[in-house]
Amino acid sequence: MSTETLHDLFSFRLPDYHLVSAEPLSGGLSNRCWKVVLTHKATGERHTLVWRPHSFSSQAFGVSRQHEYQVLQSTLKTPCFTLAPKPFALFNEGLLVDWVAGQTASIEFSLTTLMSLQVAIHQQPLPSWRLNPQQRGAHYWRYMGDATGDPQLERIHAFFQAQPVKKWFEETCCHHDLGWYNIIVAPDDRHTVIDWEYAAAGDPSLDLALTVAANQLEASEAVDIYCQQVGVHDVVAQSRWHSAVEYWHPWCDYLAMLWFYVGANQFACGERLDEDYLREAESLKALLWNDLQFSD
Repeated sequence: MSTETLHDLFSFRLPDYHLVSAEPLSGGLSNRCWKVVLTHKATGERHTLVWRPHSFSSQAFGVSRQHEYQVLQSTLKTPCFTLAPKPFALFNEGLLVDWVAGQTASIEFSLTTLMSLQVAIHQQPLPSWRLNPQQRGAHYWRYMGDATGDPQLERIHAFFQAQPVKKWFEETCCHHDLGWYNIIVAPDDRHTVIDWEYAAAGDPSLDLALTVAANQLEASEAVDIYCQQVGVHDVVAQSRWHSAVEYWHPWCDYLAMLWFYVGANQFACGERLDEDYLREAESLKALLWNDLQFSD
């Protein structure tokens, strides 16, 4: 996609607006987004937005811009309307959302604040679609190219696809990618979570486990703080949360491994796979192979 392509697209989809500028964003591992500035031709009103395209790569990663739009719309109707960016427009070609001004959080982001955001997400309206970890793994598998011929990878994939998936808690709205890199800290210290492309109904303990993994947290401490904030004080109930997050840990590694293999294939240069994605994928494969105690 180029600036010229975006100009033509917005001229067609938003004829009342003029594209002032467009620059590609370096973040966003599963898609290639753009920061765009539009002005209304009649009023001169200026909008700074993020263009989140629908593309073959977003399809490979299992992303639906329609779903993303719906979950962003639903947050506008709650007291936590600043939790997520405001959607601006949805087309077949992609989604426009408000640009969130501020600084990206760091790896040292407050655990207490992170867990408060996690709780707020779980209190949002329940989406009508859900994340099934086995179905998501099977989806990724179809977009991994030649990697699926790896015997070790085949065994790991078959293991998880054959496992009965335990239900720990009633489904809630889940973000499924609540890393510090998806949190914007505004000048007034307000926090907004971005990149809701993987949001879906799901087990909140899986979402919490994914948050622990994404932020390289100590699981026990994170679960303790989450339980405090969600009002779980009973020792037996807290123990169930700890067990659930521990249960999901290998599932998080499995899904992340497949996700990186998809990225290595999607962002290949000719026959050469993307080395950064491939390195992460193979590291997780070795970890799972050892943790699951497979042998050649």
